[in-house]
Amino acid sequence: MKNKVLLFFIVATFSACFSPQKMDAYVSEKFYNQVPKLNKKNVQNIAVASSLQGTENRISVTTKKTSKVLPLIVYWQYDYRLMSRLNPEIAVNNFTNAINSSYSKTLMQKLEGKKLELTVEKAPTDFALVDKGHIIFIVYVISWNKVYMEPDFKDLVVSYKIIQADNTQKSGKIEIKNTMKNKGLRLFQSWRSATSEYLNEYNSTINTMTKSFVTELLKEL
Repeated sequence: MKNKVLLFFIVATFSACFSPQKMDAYVSEKFYNQVPKLNKKNVQNIAVASSLQGTENRISVTTKKTSKVLPLIVYWQYDYRLMSRLNPEIAVNNFTNAINSSYSKTLMQKLEGKKLELTVEKAPTDFALVDKGHIIFIVYVISWNKVYMEPDFKDLVVSYKIIQADNTQKSGKIEIKNTMKNKGLRLFQSWRSATSEYLNEYNSTINTMTKSFVTELLKEL
């Protein structure tokens, strides 16, 4: 009974510190309570769309889950996580803005008057704050845990369609590998600091993946 109470106390403490409501509020604050807007500048002959489903105008939707509870006689293990789904428009708008502002001139030169339609079919949107704990009951209680940010490992997948003046088309699909990895929290680092670092890396990764996409697209134009 004491063991069960101890495990419940540990998980309950983690739940109180890292609640879905707190995570969503903080993520929203980091994005100034709005999805990054599209640049007002429209690039002629280049259109970007998305097939990703949104999150009902919310910046993020976070849920909590406790899984892999392994209650043995002398060893217990648990896996507690806050799973957040960012609004897909964040990735799509960042992708679109990068295309319009940084790569439109190069693409237009390569297109030579042809029209380009891009559709974002897949992009990383999720992340999780994970606490994996271990408890050994011998004479004394020995416990340790690992807390880390787990990114979405989905790749960036964008289909393209090139429409010529005579309406003939060329189409294809480009997949850019996601290089994000798990990142443990540093000693005494708060969950807010870790989340902030992750979101900064996330935005940077979307820009890097967009650059890689354009490099591959230019080879196919």
